[in-house]
Amino acid sequence: MTTLNVKHLTLKALLATAFLTLAACSTTEILDVEDPDIINPGSVNSPAGADALYAGAIGEFSVAIVGDNGANEGQILVSGSFTDELINSETFPTRLEYELRAIDIRNGTLTGIFRQLHRARVLLEASVPALMQYSPTPAFKIGESYALAGFTYVFAGENYCSGVPFSSAFPALTYGTPLTTTEIFTTAIERFDSAMTYLRATDTATVTRLNLARVGKGRALLNRGGPGDYAAAAAAVDSVPVNFVYNTTHSLASNRQRNGIFAFTFQNERFSVADVEGTNGLNYRTAGDPRVLSVRDTLAPGVGFDNLTPQWNPLKYPTGISPTPIANGVEAKLIKAENQMVGNPTAWLDTLNFLRDTTRFTRAQGGVAGLTPLTDPGTASGRADLMFRERVFWMYLTGHRLGDLRRLMRQYGRTEDVVFPTGLGLKGFYGHDLNLPVPFDEINNPNFTGCLDRNP
Repeated sequence: MTTLNVKHLTLKALLATAFLTLAACSTTEILDVEDPDIINPGSVNSPAGADALYAGAIGEFSVAIVGDNGANEGQILVSGSFTDELINSETFPTRLEYELRAIDIRNGTLTGIFRQLHRARVLLEASVPALMQYSPTPAFKIGESYALAGFTYVFAGENYCSGVPFSSAFPALTYGTPLTTTEIFTTAIERFDSAMTYLRATDTATVTRLNLARVGKGRALLNRGGPGDYAAAAAAVDSVPVNFVYNTTHSLASNRQRNGIFAFTFQNERFSVADVEGTNGLNYRTAGDPRVLSVRDTLAPGVGFDNLTPQWNPLKYPTGISPTPIANGVEAKLIKAENQMVGNPTAWLDTLNFLRDTTRFTRAQGGVAGLTPLTDPGTASGRADLMFRERVFWMYLTGHRLGDLRRLMRQYGRTEDVVFPTGLGLKGFYGHDLNLPVPFDEINNPNFTGCLDRNP
């Protein structure tokens, strides 16, 4: 098991000295300071600078995916609310929009979340040449930066519309052109392949990051879903051990280092664990499954911030320092199982039951106790239902669900009205968005005019 230490040595900290010098020189030039999200190459032209950029990029990645103490909910919570994993239990209208799948592109909350994902990507990609030149050893740092950058593309492809642009800010601002969903996953695969070229050693730290890249590549191939991609995904993860896990880790040292999933559920009561949401949602609360256990808020009357919605909190993240899995060996087995499902249902069922076998591995490695063996539903449709139920229960609140629901439509022929929550919900009627839009602010990019399409 490895953990991703959240060291928020951000670019703003790297540029603080330069900013103070500029302010001291002139009372008018302060209006012309550089954008703090644009990297000053001079700030990283040393081993210490490159390592600080690497550490800061990892911290920004954690905020982008997991969120923080209340300012940014991250990709996991947004996609969980957009699907059937979570239900909105607060009053912000911008968050209610993605709960109901009817999102205005001027939604300020989503704008911040989109920016954070790209901030993490830009810093991770910028850390690669900096590390290569100034701090090339240990090489796993370069591989890790490539791999985590790959995951930013995976989250963009799974959660956002077709047509996301990917601009660059190093060494100078370059506006990105919109990529289709398929192109986004192809780019992610390229990042994971690049990561693997720097992860050839056999030490534990390197092998752990190699398995991170392998699982990321398998996930991207599964999402791309082209001819041969399922088999290629299974091959990519074939050597990943079931006890592998790569976590973000969290700290109470600062608001940005806290686990955002805990902060927005237990602590701030903005999201609640859902149960059979909108008819089609799964029974997370009432299944009694140890992988998705939740607890009712203990303070009467047990409702969320809105004083209305029953507040159920996920026991998967019970504290502000709870780790969050980005990739693990369980997911590797699930990727292999999905490839087996069509051509070899016996092997498919064996793989799923291997994961449920309580003698195989411990809870600390991603396992749980008390799971009885599954039986084959006997039909292609039934097997797909079981496959995706197992996927979400094993990987609950890790940011996979929206990508899975879109794949059920895109690759398995399901329709919106049987995949997403539908009809009248607790706070209104569900809309028909199948993904998150690129925010209106991106219109400032001259290459971007809007989503290419909003298809699954």
